[in-house]
Amino acid sequence: MRLSKQFRDQFSQHEMRTHGRKNGFVTTGQEARLLHWLPKIGLPKEKKLLDAGLPDDAPIIMEIGFGNGDFLVHLATTHPDWLLVGVEIYLPGVAKAVGRLDDAGVIERCRITQLPAQFVLTHQVEEAQLDGIFINHPDPWPKARHHKRRIIQKDFAELMVTRLKPGGFIKLASDKADLAEWMRDILDATPGLENVAGIGRFIERDADRPQTKFEQRGIKAGRISQFLHYVKV
Repeated sequence: MRLSKQFRDQFSQHEMRTHGRKNGFVTTGQEARLLHWLPKIGLPKEKKLLDAGLPDDAPIIMEIGFGNGDFLVHLATTHPDWLLVGVEIYLPGVAKAVGRLDDAGVIERCRITQLPAQFVLTHQVEEAQLDGIFINHPDPWPKARHHKRRIIQKDFAELMVTRLKPGGFIKLASDKADLAEWMRDILDATPGLENVAGIGRFIERDADRPQTKFEQRGIKAGRISQFLHYVKV
């Protein structure tokens, strides 16, 4: 079924214009879990991360565009000391992620928002509050006239730097060579960031990194993912 109008009216941010899918199909059980958990772990637009009831002494890691939550669950289970903030505008993806986080028993260490990442970082996250940011296989927007819709832009890169603590990281992945090079070139030129692999280079895949759904799609299509790792200096 599609998400009910009641749910969308309660949780969707209709006035915030974003590109990409907004609605889709969920099961009755998935919607029930959303209705149970989002009031507890959600970050509505009027709420800041400081007000989310997170402990003060644990690393805070954000994943932007977490899709169906596979990688978010991986982070939560392999790093039990981390507190996680998931950002995803596609509500059926949020529904799947909430179910997986709940089943894994890690959901209470997570906070979830369906708001655009630019808004989240600008209005809900304080300066130097994050220890790390992951962006995995973002929408490539392949047509040249749509490149302005790509999430990694000069101003967004600079915004991320302000929200990271010194020594904090940004890790990215893409199976589209054009997009990987686009992100690398912008981040290489962003003040305050150091490319761990060296300017113009990509890092090797992390040994414990799982293959996400989008990466598996790329592999089936014959595309190899490339990875980037930056540190705030």
